Amino acid sequence: MMMTKKRFCVGMLAALLASVVLLVGCPDGRGDGEEGWVDHFIETPRAPFFLRHPTSAVYPAGTQAAEFTQLVAQVRLWGGDTAADISWQWYRTPLFMSAGGTPIAGAINPTFQPDAPGIFYVVATVYRDGEPVSRTSHPASVRVGALPPYAGTLTVTDRQRQYIRGFGGMSNGFWIGDDHGNTRPQMYMRRRDIVTMFDPEGQLAFNMLRIHVFPAPGGVADVISGAYRADWPEMAVSNRDFAWHARQVSEFGGFVIAAPWTPADYTWKGNRDLYGVATGYGDSNLLREHYEDYALYLRDWAFEMADFDAPIFAISVQNEPTYGPNYYGMLWTESQHEEFLRVYGHLITRANIPGSGGNLPWLPRNESDFSHVDGQRVLLQGGSPHNNILWNDVALNSPLAREHLEIVAYHTYGAWNTRHALSLGPIDGPPPPLRRETWMMEKNLNHGTGPGQYIDSTWNLIWPLTDEIHHVIAHNESSAYVWWYLKRFYSMIGEGAQGTTDGAILPRGFAMGHFSRFFNDTMRVEASLDGRISAGIGPGNQGHLPLGATQATGEHLGIRVLAGIRETNPSTMIGRGEGFGNPDLDRILGGIRDREDMVSILVYDNRTNLPGVSTNIRVQLPDNFVADSAYGIISSPAQRHAPVLVYLESCGTMARVNLPTNALVSLRFRGDWN
Repeated sequence: MMMTKKRFCVGMLAALLASVVLLVGCPDGRGDGEEGWVDHFIETPRAPFFLRHPTSAVYPAGTQAAEFTQLVAQVRLWGGDTAADISWQWYRTPLFMSAGGTPIAGAINPTFQPDAPGIFYVVATVYRDGEPVSRTSHPASVRVGALPPYAGTLTVTDRQRQYIRGFGGMSNGFWIGDDHGNTRPQMYMRRRDIVTMFDPEGQLAFNMLRIHVFPAPGGVADVISGAYRADWPEMAVSNRDFAWHARQVSEFGGFVIAAPWTPADYTWKGNRDLYGVATGYGDSNLLREHYEDYALYLRDWAFEMADFDAPIFAISVQNEPTYGPNYYGMLWTESQHEEFLRVYGHLITRANIPGSGGNLPWLPRNESDFSHVDGQRVLLQGGSPHNNILWNDVALNSPLAREHLEIVAYHTYGAWNTRHALSLGPIDGPPPPLRRETWMMEKNLNHGTGPGQYIDSTWNLIWPLTDEIHHVIAHNESSAYVWWYLKRFYSMIGEGAQGTTDGAILPRGFAMGHFSRFFNDTMRVEASLDGRISAGIGPGNQGHLPLGATQATGEHLGIRVLAGIRETNPSTMIGRGEGFGNPDLDRILGGIRDREDMVSILVYDNRTNLPGVSTNIRVQLPDNFVADSAYGIISSPAQRHAPVLVYLESCGTMARVNLPTNALVSLRFRGDWN
C-alpha cells in the first residue's frame, strides 16, 4: 500500500540524515554547539553510585565502642562495570555533613567499626584510564544516649494501592512565551539539561519526557533538519537535537511519550486549519474519512523515531481533545475517540513499532535493524482531556476500543480531584480485570504575567506543586505525574528569565526530585499518622486541600506522607506492575527494573507561617519488613537534597527523624521482607 511505501521512504531518509550527522556534525545551532550525533552523551567516567549509605544509630547509655554495629556502605558501578577496583576511605567529621572530615588510618574497606561515638562518612573511588573518579556517602551519626522523643508515629503498611511509574515533564519545543524569535536559545532544552534532569544517578532522576508530535509533512526528519514550515510558530533551535533528547532518556531507562497537537495535513480537519479554533469551514474535529490516515500518520511518526535510534514508549491520540485553542489543536468527542480506537487503534498497537522505556533495557541499533526486546512496542495512550478524565469512559466501556486504550491520560486544569474509578476500581476492592494506569500528563502553575512571575522560582512557591503531585498520586491514585515545560523559570530548571540561571535546578525541581528519586518504579502503600502530628491534615491523614485555596493564599495545613515499597519476589503485584490492560504487556513492561527489598517514605510539612518549628516523628515500618540500612535527604529554604539524620532503631522496624516546617524529607530503608 501507499502508506507502506511511505514508511520505507521515511526510514531511508532518517537513516541517510543520521549518517550525515554522524559524518559532519552540526555545530551551527545545536543547542550547546556540540558536534555530531553521539552514541552516548555521558563521555566522562561515571562515579560509583551509593546503593547503601552508612546508617546512623543511637546506643543505650553505657554501651561500649566494641558493641557498636559496623558501618556498611555499598556502591553500584555505572554501566555494569564490575571489573573496576574500588578503593575506600572513611572519614571522621565534626558536623553532620559529608565534607571537612579527617581520614581515619587503616579504614579502607566498605565496612568500618567505629572506635568511639562520632560522625563518619566514606569516599568510594574507582580508577578509569588512570584517573580517579569518586563519590562521597551520606554521613552517619553514632552516639550513646537516649533516642529523641517523638510527637507522633508515621505507620507504613504493606497494603498496596497503585504502581508508580514516575515523574517528569515536557520538552521545550515552541511558543516559549515572552521571548519569541530564538534570541535566547538557552530558553530551550539542551543536551546538558536532559542529563541534569534525567540522569538516574543525578539530583533529580526524572524518568518521563513528553515530546511533541510536530505537524511536519516530512516527519521527524523535518524537525531534525530544521526544515520548518512557514505557518509554524517560532521554533526552538534545539529541536535539531529532538531525537537525541528522546534517545538519551531511553538510554537512561526513562519513558518518552509523544503527543500530537494537530496533524500535518490540516485538510483532514473540519476547520481546514492547523489551529484548534472553529472557522467558516467548521469545527476543528478530525474528519471521519481521515481516521485511518491519522492512525497511519501516528504509526509512521513512531516508526521514524525508532529509525533515528530514539524509540518512544507511547504515543497519544491527542493533546487536550476537548479544548479548541488559538494555536495548534484538534477537537474530539468521546464517541469519536471511541470509534477511532475501536476501528483503527490496531494500526498502532499491532504494528510492532519498536518501543523503549522503563523496566526493559534500551538496546541500540545493530547493523540490520533496530533491536528491541520481543514484545516491547509502542503503546497507545488515549486523548488527554484538559479537565475531565471521565471523558475516556466511553472508550473504556467499549471492549473493542478498550483493547487499544493502553494508558488513560488526563490533565488537571480545573479538575484535579477526579479519581478514575472505572480504571482503578473501588478504593477498598480489587482492581477491575482489565485495569488501566492513569497518567497525569500536563500541569503548569505560574503567575502568568507581571511582577508576580518572579516568585514562581522561589522556595515557598514549591508547595502548590508538591500538594498537587501528592494529591494526584495519593488521592487520584495515578501512576505518573508529568509537568509542562521542564525548563522555565516557573519549572524545574532555569532558562535565564525572572532572575534564574540557565540550566540551574530550581526549587520546584528539587521538590519534584523528592518524588522522582524515591518513588520511580515503586508500589504505593497505605500510610497514616497519629499523635499530635495528625491534627488538621485532612481526610485519610493525607492532607487533601482544594488547589485554588493553596495557590491563592500560600497557606498550607501541615504534614503529608507518601510511602512506597519494592520487593524482590516477582510473583507479587509489586513485581508485575499491572496496569496496561494486556497480560502480555503487563508481563513484559511491568515490574521493577532494579528489584530490591526496600521501603521509601516522603513526609513534608508545608506550613510557611511557623518558621523554626520542627516535629520529631517515629517511623513504624511494615510489620513484615526489617531494615538494616536507612538514609534520606532534606530540602528546605536553607538546603537542597542535603543528607538528613535518621536513626534506625536496633530492632530494624522503627526509626526516628526530625521534620522542620517548610521542608521535605525523603527516606529510604533497605532490608528484608519476612
